[in-house]
Amino acid sequence: MLGDVISRARQIVEDAQARLPVEAAAAIESVYGDIVNLNNFINKEVDVIENDRTLSDKAKRAARRIVLEQAGRRLEVLKQKRIYAGAIEELEKKLADEPVDKDMPLLEFLRESEIRDRLAGMTKEQILSHFGDSLFDGSNPLLIDAILNAPPGFELLSEDILKKLRVVRAKRINPELASEIETLKRLEYMIVKLFNRVRRELDTLRRKELPLSLVNTLATDTASS
Repeated sequence: MLGDVISRARQIVEDAQARLPVEAAAAIESVYGDIVNLNNFINKEVDVIENDRTLSDKAKRAARRIVLEQAGRRLEVLKQKRIYAGAIEELEKKLADEPVDKDMPLLEFLRESEIRDRLAGMTKEQILSHFGDSLFDGSNPLLIDAILNAPPGFELLSEDILKKLRVVRAKRINPELASEIETLKRLEYMIVKLFNRVRRELDTLRRKELPLSLVNTLATDTASS
């Protein structure tokens, strides 16, 4: 029943195999396997229903709807098992806590102090307005270091912004860890995309199994709106 979704999922797997590291591609393949197994479950249960001669057409529709609802619940369990939000959060925290060399050369210290002196006359909003792009894309590392190395009590930006800048700086210090995080984010995006496709297809199939009177009512309400 999920043939179209499985076909599209196979294309995503092939794309992952071409673009992602082997381990990441294997994770996508595992999700593909989950979807195939879910489809097998649905087909098996529906075959049992269709072959039960004691059931009326109305009862069969109700039974198929129950199977699709069960599949939806199984899908949510699979989704929670496969997503990487927790792992990404932990790696980002590790990245943000990356140690920074405090023994900077005197010239660099003076340059940072000069930058902070110039920024001290600006509001937080003005700093972000003038330098926001170069701060968050990491293209101005000296400015980032100057802001992050400000003495306690003389912070130039709010703590939530400073946390983001620590991550930006840490990506420069530890590009390997930053690359791992980006790979996980791409992986999670593809996985969520796959599961969302399955969810939409299950919802469509389930609606088709609603009582005809309710389907007609929903169609009329949709047309009038």
